[in-house]
Amino acid sequence: MTGWSAIAGIHEFIVPDHTHAHELAGALASHGFAYVTALPSPGGGWRVRAVDDGPYPADTSGHRMFDAVGRAAAVIARQHGGYSEGGGSCELSMLPILRGPGGPIVCTNPGARPPRPSVVVVDPPPAIPLALTPDQFEDTHIDLAGLDEIPWVDLEHAHGSAEDIPDLLRALADPHGDWDQTLDELFGDNLLHQGTCYSATAPALPFLARMIVSGALPVKQRLDLYGWLLFAVDQWGHGLCGDVDRAMARGRLAQPAAWTRDVRCTVDEQVPALLARWEIEPPAVKFVLACLAALFPHHGHQVADQITSLALEFDGTQPGAYLQLAEALVRNRDEQAFAVATNIVAWEDSHDPDWLDASDLAVAVKVGPVLVEGALRVIGNTV
Repeated sequence: MTGWSAIAGIHEFIVPDHTHAHELAGALASHGFAYVTALPSPGGGWRVRAVDDGPYPADTSGHRMFDAVGRAAAVIARQHGGYSEGGGSCELSMLPILRGPGGPIVCTNPGARPPRPSVVVVDPPPAIPLALTPDQFEDTHIDLAGLDEIPWVDLEHAHGSAEDIPDLLRALADPHGDWDQTLDELFGDNLLHQGTCYSATAPALPFLARMIVSGALPVKQRLDLYGWLLFAVDQWGHGLCGDVDRAMARGRLAQPAAWTRDVRCTVDEQVPALLARWEIEPPAVKFVLACLAALFPHHGHQVADQITSLALEFDGTQPGAYLQLAEALVRNRDEQAFAVATNIVAWEDSHDPDWLDASDLAVAVKVGPVLVEGALRVIGNTV
């Protein structure tokens, strides 16, 4: 938002048909949006666009205010069989361009403004790096047995056949290989491209766990692999949270994205062996293990006391806040977990508050993305 004078934007919603579109457009105009249009959506149904003139301050509080107004509008959309899809904020001067042409339906309320919910922005606790020492690793063989028994040619990743995955996994296990490039190609380009899981994603993950528990990798490489495991398993909850409004509008239960359930089950199977390394890992890795344990409390309960101690050690810091969330989850304390996640969202503006508003989902599902995205940020600050 550097250089912006103020924030404005568009809130967009999908409804089933013309009748619902007309009703929602009128309701949004009555709510305070000065200009609302609706037109058929290429993907089916009708798209309703509410222009939000703002102006909101060009800072974190203004951005959150815009989002809060959008969430209130989404409640109205749900009452008319719709769900939020698209839209976004812009610099105030860009608003005439975003308005675009009208449409078959136009509702106006000149000079009106939607109610602005109060927004609290809290100063974040200090972000501190976590220690990478003491680090224990040795020059030893990484067992990739069974790699060639998987029918990779019949599986797919982002760019087609997964027949190249065995060679990439072998290259990753090669101590003389290009670690960063291989890892980015393997997961960033292929198996978890833009957060999407594929049929080849889950079968590859046990080999990451084997690399970690082999004892052959230095701490920074272990953290890289843990980060991808966390990111992979988070796509299940992320997909559920993102599907809630659409599911409610269509009268069904929220569904996770394709292949994410398989990915989650596969990571679940690796967790006990990973947690067994707790005592020999440095604080940075213990932090990641705590977050992983929190996502699988049926395994993670065995290190609950250690997570509590780690949370106390880093109390008052950003890693400490996420450890408090991990502790609440691993002990199945839903109220505490929700309260901690709410506090985190108040100071970390990269988290989406919509996750916490997702109805009909368990608390652990709603706060999971907060924990994982925060953990990945902490890892990034450490490495």
